[in-house]
Parts: sequence; C-alpha cells; structure tokens
Amino acid sequence: MATTLWCVNRCAYCSFRSDAPIMMPLEECERIGRAAIGEGAIEALIMTGEGIDRHRGLRGQLAEWGFGSYAAYIAEICRRYLDMGLLPHTNIGTLEEWELELLQPYNVSMGMMVETVSPEATHIAHRAAPTKAPELRLASLEAAGRLGIAFTTGILIGIGEKPAERIEALEAIANLHARYGHIQEVILQPLNPQEGTPMARWMRPGDEEIAELIPEVRRLMPGVHVQVPPNLVDDLPSLLEAGADDIGGVAHEPDYINPDRPWPKVASLGPQLLRKNMTLRVRMPIYDEFIDAGWCPPAASAALGSQLARRGEIEAESMEVS
Repeated sequence: MATTLWCVNRCAYCSFRSDAPIMMPLEECERIGRAAIGEGAIEALIMTGEGIDRHRGLRGQLAEWGFGSYAAYIAEICRRYLDMGLLPHTNIGTLEEWELELLQPYNVSMGMMVETVSPEATHIAHRAAPTKAPELRLASLEAAGRLGIAFTTGILIGIGEKPAERIEALEAIANLHARYGHIQEVILQPLNPQEGTPMARWMRPGDEEIAELIPEVRRLMPGVHVQVPPNLVDDLPSLLEAGADDIGGVAHEPDYINPDRPWPKVASLGPQLLRKNMTLRVRMPIYDEFIDAGWCPPAASAALGSQLARRGEIEAESMEVS
C-alpha cells in the first residue's frame, strides 16, 4: 500500500512519484487492510515517497490529523493493521534512528534498498534524489541494526554502476550485518526502465547479471536469504537453481513501482517450480530464524502467532492435496 506518491526525490528511473501532495487518510488505510484480509493477505507492505516531512503542506496535514511526523502517522497505520491481524513491513526509505524507533514496535520487519554505492550511478540515477546518497542509506541501515530490527535490503542493478561496484555495495551491507546480524534478506533487483523517465531507453539487465551476484551474497553473508523479484526476471527457476531462495511477496495489488511487469499467479507458479523439484512455501515477512531468535516486537506477537497457525493449516491442506 502506498500512503502517498509525493516524494522529495526525482530518481531518473522512477515513474511512481507524483507532484501531488496527497496523503491517504487512516480510514482509507483501514479499508484497504480489511480488503486485503478478505483476499487472504498476510503482510501489509507500507510504501511511500521519501522525505514527506520536508513538504510544508503534508506537514500541515499530519498536524491536523494529530501527528508530529510522518513516521508517527505510519506507526499508527501499522498498529491498526496489527490489530486486524496483518503483519506490517514498512519500507519508506532513508530514516533517522528516532523514526525507526517510532516504527519498530509495530513492524515485524522493515526494509530499505541501499541500491548502490557507486558515485557514477548516484550521479546518473540519483542526482535529484537527496535521500538516496549512499552514506545516508548506509547510516539508516546501521541504525536499524543498532535497534535490532529484522531488515530487508538489496541493490539495484543496471543504473550506471560498474560490476565491481555491485560487489562493493554488497560488501557494505555485509559489513553492517557482520556487526549487528540484522539482515534477513538481500534483494537483487534489475532496473526495469519505465516510459516517460530519463532512463526509459536504458537496457534492462539480463538474468545472467543477477546470477553472477547470487554466489557473492552467499559468500559475503552466509545464511542471509537471496531474493529475486519474480516479475522482473525472465527465467525465475534458473535463478533459484543458481542459489536464490526467495521470490518476495506476490501481492493482490499491482506492482506500483513496475506497473508493466505484473506479478506471476501463484496458481501457475507453484506447478512451474514443482517441475524443477522446488516447493513454493508461505513465509512470514520476518523469517523463521529471526522469529526463533526473538526479533519480533512484543506488540506484534499475537498477530504473528495467528498467521503462523494459518500457515500451518495451509501447508497441511497442501500435503493432503498432493
């Protein structure tokens, strides 16, 4: 769910942002949450533009609603979703430690793509994106580690970085994970050029460029899961055979960031993978090993317990059918 499309950044590949400073009221967020539950959703992925507190009009709207910051507003949305039984995973970009602290109690996990540490790629893709400076992204990732937040991050491939700089970005993530142990998953996401953006005519990276990075993640961060977005690659089974082990969340809503690349249907994806001797399995937004290690915030434990029980029922039904 995208709470606002306004963003302080103007990334050269993005067709998601809007100049309209419109923010979703809490009542509409609740309606979307209830509809998602009706569709069988487990996770509430909270997305947004970045730097919302920098917009005077949006700050005023937040104040009218009784919130001193955008993070406080998002925390209230997450609290309401937990009450419904949904598991919030907030991914709203670069955040300071105090913002992460506000959100932590009501999120089973959080996320933010580092994207790149390449000076050239930053100049090309993020020249007009102040919150995408690599040092800010890494500082936010480190703050999440200090707070003990189970975290998903990753890199964006094909925005002007050299192959060696992709490894450098993974090394920067690995260095923080070695210190805090908080990275549960690394996403290897290829650029998907969008019409109407400055990078519309750039070439989409091939699967082989992703495949080359999978063993690097395994080498640098043993035990950390590797995700490849199933709608942004051409041969998902081959990338799973190469060592990726996660396909992210397949949502009932469209992929708002990549509207031209629809999600695969679970009903067809399962049999496709089964032909390769792979089993599609439901996971929580916080991985089982992080659950076992006590990373889930207390306020989220009831909702998580309910969803874990539901997963057990789904798996039992699947075994009976097979």
